[in-house]
Amino acid sequence: MKQAICPRCGQPTEDGLCSQCVQETTELASCPNQVEVVICSTCGSQQINGKWQLPGTLPLQDLAAQAAADSIWTHREMIQPQIDVDLKAVGATRYLARIDIRGNFRGRSSIVQCEIPVRIKKVACERCSRMAGKYFESTVQLRGSPERAINRREIEEAKKMARDMADSAYRGGDQLSFIQEIKEVKGGLDIILGSTQLGRRMAKAFVERFGGRLLETAKLVGRKDNRDVYRTTLLVRFPRLKRGDIVSSRGVLSVVSGFDGKTTLITSLPEGRRSSMSQEISEMAQILGNKADALSATVISVDDDVLEIMDPETFQSALAARPRDMKVGPGEEVKVVRTGDGFIII
Repeated sequence: MKQAICPRCGQPTEDGLCSQCVQETTELASCPNQVEVVICSTCGSQQINGKWQLPGTLPLQDLAAQAAADSIWTHREMIQPQIDVDLKAVGATRYLARIDIRGNFRGRSSIVQCEIPVRIKKVACERCSRMAGKYFESTVQLRGSPERAINRREIEEAKKMARDMADSAYRGGDQLSFIQEIKEVKGGLDIILGSTQLGRRMAKAFVERFGGRLLETAKLVGRKDNRDVYRTTLLVRFPRLKRGDIVSSRGVLSVVSGFDGKTTLITSLPEGRRSSMSQEISEMAQILGNKADALSATVISVDDDVLEIMDPETFQSALAARPRDMKVGPGEEVKVVRTGDGFIII
């Protein structure tokens, strides 16, 4: 049988080109003419594959080296290619990446070398551009009810909830999850947001936390990309009762523990039994105080159903019903709320 000859170099081969000529004529790797690293000049976010990613902790040199390495194409038969990058600064925003690509191709060690200019391009990301342009899509309005105004504790808690939710959504990948402005207004709070989606989630969270009713309205403000653009207002009207309120309804003392739609969740005092009140009943319940206003009082003596305590303000003795299963002795302290009918132990 006659041995095959490589048509390129004349060396013996099993079939077609010899392994040396195959390697010399096959493109094992290629490098682009230039690589751009797009970074937001305001927040430091990086654009990867056309999408803005969260700001990272890598310095510019490492970002440039990584971008150069990621841009390299290698032949699918190149086994375990190893890419080494030697980066050199050639300007304030320009680098030159010298690349060594080593691997194994069809049983032979191979090396490819190239150079890639890397440019750092600083622009404003979509999020920062919209924030700078005062862009917003929704406004969450928190308002009190005719029976009571929103108090300072609720306003501060709502602000914290809003900031935490916006930050969480942004870190989850929603570039438009930002707060354009939080402003206290007569009767409540306005939270102006870059995302309608965030506004709806936030309004729902406020209703779950504080109770009340939610009303959503939308206003057409123009067109963009052949689509109508709306701005949404989400009004959360707080209920008459709030968490921690101590109420009397049908002769039973209870503390408001939460809300479920239009239903108020309560825990009876002193038994600790959980139940709920309808909206109609909650609107008629007598409000005696709130747990947030509780004071510490010293126990003087203990009976089966009653505690004798020292009034924390007048230092005179007073009586209060003892909650079921409360284990307390003389000299210890309990939390009490003062009402028009005396003290309630919580």
